[in-house]
Amino acid sequence: MIDAPRRRGPTRLAPPWPRSLLLLSVLALLAACAGSNERSSPGGFDAPRDRPPGSTAPTDPLRPDVPPTDGGVPDGGGDVLPASAFVKGPLIGTPSRAALLPLFGGGEGEPVLTSNNPEAFTGEGTLYTNARALPSRGGKATRLPRVDGGSFGVYLHHLNKSAKESFVTVLVTNPGAAAVDVSLSGTGYSQADTGGVGLGSSPDYRVSRDWITGQRPASGAARIEPGKGAVLWSKRVAQNHEVDGRFTMTASAAVNVYVVAAPDATATAALTLTQPIREAPGDYRESGAPAPPFGRTAGVYAHDTWRSVFDAELPDGVANVALMVNTATGGGLPQVQAFPALARLDKSAAEAVGMYGNVYDIDVGLVNRGTAARSVRVAFHSLSTGSASRWWDGASMVDGALKDVLHVPGSVTTALFEGEVLPGERRLRFRAMVPGLASIPQALTIETLD
Repeated sequence: MIDAPRRRGPTRLAPPWPRSLLLLSVLALLAACAGSNERSSPGGFDAPRDRPPGSTAPTDPLRPDVPPTDGGVPDGGGDVLPASAFVKGPLIGTPSRAALLPLFGGGEGEPVLTSNNPEAFTGEGTLYTNARALPSRGGKATRLPRVDGGSFGVYLHHLNKSAKESFVTVLVTNPGAAAVDVSLSGTGYSQADTGGVGLGSSPDYRVSRDWITGQRPASGAARIEPGKGAVLWSKRVAQNHEVDGRFTMTASAAVNVYVVAAPDATATAALTLTQPIREAPGDYRESGAPAPPFGRTAGVYAHDTWRSVFDAELPDGVANVALMVNTATGGGLPQVQAFPALARLDKSAAEAVGMYGNVYDIDVGLVNRGTAARSVRVAFHSLSTGSASRWWDGASMVDGALKDVLHVPGSVTTALFEGEVLPGERRLRFRAMVPGLASIPQALTIETLD
């Protein structure tokens, strides 16, 4: 028998809104009662209604985007961003971090096995596995999938800094007593596939575009007998080249997954480096306790999607509001959105810092309570102050249409919508997989321009 799994630990829900925002809502309500010029409604739009994070209805990331609508009754599911949360005046440049409010919603979907530490490997061996602890980097086993016949995600991002070309391989073994059926779907690219790592053409961009548009071809399938293993995906990676991949794996029973830097694409080569296990040498980064806002992920993280559904009541006049996106412990913001680790290498990130390979699915209703059309802009910003050459290199879907999000220092804003909102409601849905080349945090802004 090759190996045996252990059950994972409990899942943690995303944290609720901080007291500061609740206090803001209470003060806004008192101001309204004292004659504030902000409009109120019988539905209580001047006070945000809290719901436990992650309590929105389960969502299939592949379902069609909700089309935009004008008019009708708000259907954001109960969460409301009140008009009183907006700041009077225009937004100049990007929002300040101090102005960011927590984002409604929470984690949904299946766990994701993530291999990104060491990001740069210098030799052959195992990069990450859910099967057992590594000899020097520690960790623990966790069961995947969570239930027989279930699915989970696999995300990997590595650089080959060894002295020769290598193959980054996804090996699956069967720790059970009966045969297991396993399939893998998704895409992975090296920079040789994409012609380099240019903005909008890197492996990271290509993977994010494929994932968010539902281009997830079958990458491999096998029936694996007890105590055996099979390679479901492998990519040749030249020296000093990058590889990035995002997949869904489905298995009829528990399996062990190994991400391996191997000399060739065969199962024999991968098994030699995992049975017994041998660690791949490389630039292994320790995240610290608590993790700093950069962190390196090597583990199984609780969810694959941050789902946010809410209504935003448009205030009178020119105003703006900003919501935090892609936050982590140590980043200096009050809400932590990074999903917790169910298992990880001992010094790797305890949460999915950066949310690489995960999806943000934000569905906002722009609510116009007036009698005339309003001019509104919704935008997505990167707020990093680091030295990275790019802060977001990926693709998104806005109301079902493909839209690139390409942020570099000096160009950090993507307009998602700019136009009129008629009396009633106009829904906007923004979906994006966080690409491997991204730097946190981000923000979503809503502006009334008249």
